Amino acid sequence: MERLIIFNDYANIEAAFGQLDVALDEQDLLDYLSEGRFLVEAHAFVPIDPRNPHARAAVIERLWQLGYLVHDKIGNLVGDGYRCNLDVEITLELMRTAEIAKPDIIVLISGDKDFIPVILELRRRGIRVEVAAFPEYNAARDVMLKASGFIDLQRYLQERGEQCESSKPSQSESVTESQEDSPGEMDSAADANHVGCKTAALPSFASFKTSVDAAL
Repeated sequence: MERLIIFNDYANIEAAFGQLDVALDEQDLLDYLSEGRFLVEAHAFVPIDPRNPHARAAVIERLWQLGYLVHDKIGNLVGDGYRCNLDVEITLELMRTAEIAKPDIIVLISGDKDFIPVILELRRRGIRVEVAAFPEYNAARDVMLKASGFIDLQRYLQERGEQCESSKPSQSESVTESQEDSPGEMDSAADANHVGCKTAALPSFASFKTSVDAAL
């Protein structure tokens, strides 16, 4: 089984999910990206707002609980906001991983084009680098082109939406249940059918999950 390490540029992917108005389920996304592979390690890089250092404490704790190795960094105040660039930390950890862990595959959850040089260097070392992002939102075209493969997260959302739809009882089933069950029992059954499903609407444009394979 191929050995996989995941790098999560948390601010980048959180912003993309926010633009889509869809809740980010870190556990489900981790499971999706590692399916059929041996997950050696997962890194998450989280920026901290210096105006409110504890604002993301719950997020960081949840990531640790999911098995992520969390790297956080306090940003610098800039005008009325703040800036926290973790590109250097992510790049250094990518190179350290290549030297020490030597995985078969690295999945980078980010579409930032600043990572192109390190992506190409990792590929030259024989590591397959897949980028997971949204083409219409946070994935630069050059990143999609120059990675070993591209995982379209829009397709991920569509697949999860289809799974939730398929778990819903049909109208005829609902009518039958209403005749046989009490209202309280019906509610409990319906809740059981929708465990883990998101109700947020998904964007309508079509997209797909693909690997833009290149020579390793």
